[in-house]
This record gives sequence, C-alpha cells and structure tokens, in this order.
Amino acid sequence: MSSSLPPSPLPGDAEPEPAVGGASTGAPEGPRPRRLTLKRCLVEVLIVLGLAIPLALGLHTFVTQVYAISGCSMEPTLHHGERVVIDKISSAFTELEVGDMVIFSSPIDPQKNLVKRIVGVGGDRIELRGDRLQRNGEPIEEPYAHLGLYGRDAEWRVPDGDIFVLGDNRPQSKDSRDFGTVPVASVRGKVILRLWPLDAISAF
Repeated sequence: MSSSLPPSPLPGDAEPEPAVGGASTGAPEGPRPRRLTLKRCLVEVLIVLGLAIPLALGLHTFVTQVYAISGCSMEPTLHHGERVVIDKISSAFTELEVGDMVIFSSPIDPQKNLVKRIVGVGGDRIELRGDRLQRNGEPIEEPYAHLGLYGRDAEWRVPDGDIFVLGDNRPQSKDSRDFGTVPVASVRGKVILRLWPLDAISAF
C-alpha cells in the first residue's frame, strides 16, 4: 500500500509562521500615515488649549492676580518693581489676620491700589509709643520692619469690619497713621507669593 507525501513547496513559496501573541498571520501592517498622526496631535493641542485658557482666565479673575510693587513703603520685605501674586479667595471667605500683607483700594484714591501689612483687626486697640507698636497693650515684635520714630504717641480703636495697616518701611510709608483704618471690603486680596524676580521667588 503506497503512502502519499505532501507536495514540497515550490521554489519561491513561503510557509506561514505561527502567529505570536494574537498577531495576524497576514502581511505586516505598514506605518500609519504621517498626515493622520499630525492631525491627531493638532486636535489634542487644541483641546488642551481650549481647556487651559478659560481655566487660566477664571483663576486670574476669581482666584489669583499678579500686581507690580511700586515704591519703597514695604522694604525690606518687598521692593520696587517686584511682582507678587494675591489670593482673592481667603479675604472673601476667611478672616484676615495680623501679619498678613494685603493689597487694597486706597481710602484717599479708590483708583489706586496700596500694599501694606495688617497690624490690627476689628476690636483691637493699636498704640504707637516712640518706635514701638503695641496691640491691646502688648508690644508686637516686628523683625520684618524698618523701624523709626513715629513722631508722636497715638492710639486707635479698630472698628469691626476694618483693619489697621502699616508699611514695613515705617519712615517712608503712608498708611493707617495717615488715612485711618481700612474696610475689609476694600481688600483686593492677600499677598501669597513673590513671583519676580526669579532669584527671589518666595511664599508668604
């Protein structure tokens, strides 16, 4: 009884290799068209920009804002030309505290913004004695301030809903000693970050 053998492959024929990992046994897929890849990248970039720009504008409008420092009234803490970031939320929803630096509308010219440090809040009694600042009868240590003689002793009672502010550079600052207490409602926000110059970036 004769047995038949499978025919030998003809010259030029290729035997298919077993598929590995579920790969197709057909011809290998060529590279995806370059135009399709670029189009997908462009769509992704547009989507990211479409989300990022409104978010950035929203943050700038409702949460934070950048201000340029003008003048020397907050030296040695802040200097002329520096940029700072303010937090608008904390002053709107939480109580401001003694020691916070804030930007607010000038009581003398509401179109002008000022930056000062809070040294008293509603209900506090603020006293200036020589070159010393006292709050409710207790002296306040101020390592951040450039002190100088206040010229005359004085005392203020801070109304509820107001703050008492002073510049860190006491001899060169126009502040609550000149225009009185400041309504909390006029505060733009609390200074939280020095953004510029880059070698002086710091959080407050």
